[in-house]
Amino acid sequence: MAQAPTVQISKDLLRSQPLLKLLDDELLAQVMAHSRYMNVPKRTMLMMKGAGDDWLGFLLDGKIQVVDMLHNGREVGLNIIRPGSFFGELSCIDRRPRSATLVAMTPCHLIQVPGEIARQLFFRAPAVAEAMMKHCTDLIRRMSDLRSLQAIPNAFVRVFALVNYFKVIGPGGLEVIEDAPTQQEMAIMVNTSRETVSRAISELIRLGVVEKDLRRLIIRKPDVLRALVETEAPPPPPDVSLQIRVERRVQTERREPS
Repeated sequence: MAQAPTVQISKDLLRSQPLLKLLDDELLAQVMAHSRYMNVPKRTMLMMKGAGDDWLGFLLDGKIQVVDMLHNGREVGLNIIRPGSFFGELSCIDRRPRSATLVAMTPCHLIQVPGEIARQLFFRAPAVAEAMMKHCTDLIRRMSDLRSLQAIPNAFVRVFALVNYFKVIGPGGLEVIEDAPTQQEMAIMVNTSRETVSRAISELIRLGVVEKDLRRLIIRKPDVLRALVETEAPPPPPDVSLQIRVERRVQTERREPS
């Protein structure tokens, strides 16, 4: 890992992190006294699966990808860590080797907290312990969702399912993906090639299901997207297009009584 320059860590900087702002002044002072600021370039390997290093990270800016390696050497993306999040908590809690590899997707700034100090936060601050339990619950659910998604046999449908999984309800009820992952990031998550992701997204755009707006994806036809993910019909005749098949499925669902 790249060596960090000497940067003063202030209380204000620490309290900008959602987990650390739950600390009282005494625990916050301990974190400030023992932590260090890290400035790492893109593609830096921050943690390696199986390693025994013992520290907790808080991401100030940039993006980090959590990946696992299959037996054939291929990467599978498990998560993307964004600013305001922390990482490395599992090994800090149980003191076992790292369960995944973390790679900086962009230049990153982060705070590195020694494991012994991090464990004091988990075990001495009830508000932090509660937040950690909720975080671990969300993490387990997310990993389960992504594993199920990766089990879908068709690569196009895996991409459609990932888009459907990432969408959130925005202002006015519009379904969007803010700061959408890059095609390469999506490819790693669904265990396919970037070219396949590109073709799948292009198909969604052609059907009018999604619309690209800079780094945002707008879901214009959420019912069609859901049908693309959920349809388990046998292959259609060659002259029946994907659009016609999906529209038939959506119309059938709308006619069925609830």
